Amino acid sequence: MTKKRIISGIVGIMVTLGILISPVNAASLTEQLAESNEKQAAAQYQIDMTQNTIAGIETEIGKANEEMSRITGVIDKINAEIATLEANIAKTQEELNIAEAKRKEQEEAMNERVRTMYMYGNGSMLEFLFTSSDFADFVTKVDMSRYIIESDKESLDALAETKRIIDEKKAKIETDRLQTVSKKTEQESALAQQQEIKAQKDSLLAQNQAIVAEYQAIVAAEAANAANIEAQVRAAMAASGGSTTGGSTSFVPSNGTYQWPIPGYYPSSDDDFFGTRLHPIWGDYRTHYGVDMGAPSGTPILAMGNGSIISAGWNGGYGNCVIVDLGNGVQAMYAHMSDYAVSAGQTVNKGDVVGYVGSTGDSTGAHLHFGVLSGGSFVDPLGYF
Repeated sequence: MTKKRIISGIVGIMVTLGILISPVNAASLTEQLAESNEKQAAAQYQIDMTQNTIAGIETEIGKANEEMSRITGVIDKINAEIATLEANIAKTQEELNIAEAKRKEQEEAMNERVRTMYMYGNGSMLEFLFTSSDFADFVTKVDMSRYIIESDKESLDALAETKRIIDEKKAKIETDRLQTVSKKTEQESALAQQQEIKAQKDSLLAQNQAIVAEYQAIVAAEAANAANIEAQVRAAMAASGGSTTGGSTSFVPSNGTYQWPIPGYYPSSDDDFFGTRLHPIWGDYRTHYGVDMGAPSGTPILAMGNGSIISAGWNGGYGNCVIVDLGNGVQAMYAHMSDYAVSAGQTVNKGDVVGYVGSTGDSTGAHLHFGVLSGGSFVDPLGYF
C-alpha cells in the first residue's frame, strides 16, 4: 500500500510539473524534455521487468492448473474404484445372506430329525424292523437314515465353508475399499495444497499487475508532460528561426566502433527516431525509446558489438526480444523479432546474428525496434553511430 501511495504521489507531482512549466527558452526546455524522457524510460524499464515477472508467474499458474487437473483425474479414477468395491461388497453381502438362509433351513431340518429320533428312541429301530420285508430291507433302511443325517451334516459343513470364504472375500474387499479411500484422502490433500499454491500465485500476479498499472500511469503522465514541453520547444525554436526536426529521414550510420543491426535498412520517417511521438497502436503521445527500421520478416539482425546475452525471450510489448550487454554500462536491445539465434548466457561478437526481423508484441508490421541503454536508462541509439 505504501509503494502504491508513493507511485501515485510521483504521478501527481509529474502532472503538476507539466502544468507549471513555462516557456523560458529552448535550451532549458530541451533539458526538461530530456529529463522527462529519462523518467519515462525508467518507468518503462520497470514495466518491462515486471512484465517478465508476470510472465513467469503466469507460467507457474499454468503448471499449478495442470497439476490440479491431473490430481482431479486421479481422484475421479479413485472414486470409480471405490464405487466398484462398494458394489462388490453389496454383491458379496447378498451371497452371504443367501448362504446363511440356506444353512438355517438345513439346520432346522436336521434338528427336527434329531429331535424326532430322540423322542422315539429305539422305537424307530422297531419301526424299521416291523416295516421291513426282510433283514436286508431293515439294514437298508437303517443305513439310509444314517446317510441322510450324514448328508445333512456334510451340507452344513459345506455351507459353513462357503460362509467362511464369503466372509474372507467381504473382509478383503472392505480392506481394499479402506485403502482406496485413504489414497483418495491423500490426493484431496495434494489438490488442496495445489489450490493454495495457485491462490498465492494469483495474489502475486494481481500485485504485479497493479505495479504495472501504476508505472503505466507514470509513463502516460510523463508522455503528456513531454508532449507539452516538446510543443513549447518547437514554438521557441520556430520563434527563433531554428529547426524542430528530431532526426533526419535520410539517416545513414557512419562506419564506427559499432555494427548497425540491419545494413541497408534505416529509419525512414520522423516517427522512427528516438523521442516523443504519437503511438501507432495506443493513439497517445509517448516517448519512443529507440529507433525503428522496416525490413522483410526473417531478415538477419546483427550484434552491435562484442558482449554477452542478458536475455532472449518474450518481453511484453517488445515481443520476442534479445538484450546484449556490451560492457561499460551499455546494453543493446533488439525487439519484435520473429525468432532468436542466441540464448541467455551466450557470448557474441560484433556482427553475429542474434535474431530475425518479425512483428511480435505491440507491432503494426515487420520491423526492428533497436534500443540502447546506458546506465540503465534508454538513450538515443544514433549517438553510437
